[in-house]
Amino acid sequence: PPPDRRDEFEVHFQSHFYGNTSAMVEGEADEETRIRDDGGAEDEQVVAEQSQEGGELSSALEQLSTRDFQRDDDRLTAFRRKLSFALPTRRSFRTVRTPSRGKLDLRRSLREIVSADGDVPSPLLRRRQTVPRKLLLLIDVSGSMKRHTADYLKLAHAAVQGADRAEIFTFGTRLTRITSALRIRDRDQALARAAAQVDDWDGGTRMGPTLLAFLSVPRFSSFARGAAVIILSDALERGDHAELQTAMRRLSARAFRLSLATPLAGDPRFRPATAALRAILPDLDDLIDGSSLTSLTDFILSLARPAPTASTIWERVS
Repeated sequence: PPPDRRDEFEVHFQSHFYGNTSAMVEGEADEETRIRDDGGAEDEQVVAEQSQEGGELSSALEQLSTRDFQRDDDRLTAFRRKLSFALPTRRSFRTVRTPSRGKLDLRRSLREIVSADGDVPSPLLRRRQTVPRKLLLLIDVSGSMKRHTADYLKLAHAAVQGADRAEIFTFGTRLTRITSALRIRDRDQALARAAAQVDDWDGGTRMGPTLLAFLSVPRFSSFARGAAVIILSDALERGDHAELQTAMRRLSARAFRLSLATPLAGDPRFRPATAALRAILPDLDDLIDGSSLTSLTDFILSLARPAPTASTIWERVS
């Protein structure tokens, strides 16, 4: 401290290291920081219990209880680590150097020849790079999906953190992109920011019109081109399903793989019997159980493996 504050420093030093709180600096009483301890009588009770012998704290009375250990965090952590390696891949137009089994990089090879005064060095080869496909999640946040929305958002946050290119949208009566919010590493902060962006929580649903609105924005529809698209919804479309059928057909034409994860499929008695589901079933590559994080993470990690189309599977089941 500066010379004019050495006395003040000494008071703080004595107070902190030696517990001497009686010393006061003249003129500092009005600026003293007030500290309130709200322990009160409970502290005395804790001290009294700690002073008892160990046997006195035990009891022979039976008390039954259960404890639920949530394993979602562990599962999502493993899912996040595996995701970038499990997504389906495509050949990019960008190329990388390779020591063998590639095409001749003529421009760089000629440059090497010129720099070597006409000597012919080993040819330089390049090959097209293999990159993971985009992952697009469209999450239904309407009232009928209220029980599953929190789990879906946790899954979406893990997907954004684990995949190189993942896009997340919510839809109910409106369409909202929440990818930027979910890029925050801390999950609680990310979900809080996402919650502030979405205005149509637990409301109605207009699945067909909102998906058409998604496709009508060129920047948004480009996210679906060549991507693995997963719609997390019960697909209970009210009224005419013509717009939903049109949107699904257009999404299927753009996407590498179009999947619908519905929590209704968690029931063994589930069949795609509604008019809307029957109409969109030919456009779906997958119609899977979306009732738990376990089924969803296992499915997403298996996207790179080929599978029969949804209509083929459900025709066998029916």
